[in-house]
Amino acid sequence: MVRIVEKRLGRPGKRRRKLESRSLISAQGKRVQAIRLDAESNSFGEDLLTSFARSVSRARRENKLLLGRRDGADGDDA
Repeated sequence: MVRIVEKRLGRPGKRRRKLESRSLISAQGKRVQAIRLDAESNSFGEDLLTSFARSVSRARRENKLLLGRRDGADGDDA
């Protein structure tokens, strides 16, 4: 018989690490921050997820400023 347990999935041993970042100049001449990941790291999966989440957050903030919506969609629900 299977017993169903409902609880939040936590990440045991998760600690807040500062990812290494560098300042770069983009093709448009703007200074940007780039996060550097180590593919051989034990925490590569978590680091990649953190980096992706930051990128999505930044894109949503930019969409909100430009379009007034976080998702950037035009609003056609058809």
